Amino acid sequence: MFGQRRYWGDFMSRFLVVFALALLAPIAAQASAAEDIVAADKAFSALSVAKGSNAAFLATMADDARVFGTGNEPPILSKAQAIKRFATSGNGDPKANVLSWVPDHAEASKDGTAGYSDGHWLFVGGKVRLTGHYVTVWRKDGGVWKVIADMGTTDPGKK
Repeated sequence: MFGQRRYWGDFMSRFLVVFALALLAPIAAQASAAEDIVAADKAFSALSVAKGSNAAFLATMADDARVFGTGNEPPILSKAQAIKRFATSGNGDPKANVLSWVPDHAEASKDGTAGYSDGHWLFVGGKVRLTGHYVTVWRKDGGVWKVIADMGTTDPGKK
């Protein structure tokens, strides 16, 4: 009888550990994915500073991405549209102007395949200095985080 109780106790202890790990694993994956989104967002900004915002967006956005800007232009509804728009845009040269940003927050889906980041952006070009807030929606494609939507607002009265 004592041996059966000990076996049952060992079984229950192991079961509870496995059960707890099964419950906590999605939470850990979700937290890890949020950290990965922050890292992807920081790398995206660093690329914008180094190579220009146009190059950074083209390198980071998914083919079906949507970009909603603050510059009195219609939204960009795909990577193909971005390529056309950026071909005539003057905002892509990091020697003339720099768009950078810092994520303040990120969240990920429970399965770790999608999420968003938000934070503050800064644009400096010539005598123009603008700031604002942004939100970027991310999707994991083939193990790589890609931008699927991006939107920014401009801080009022800041120049």
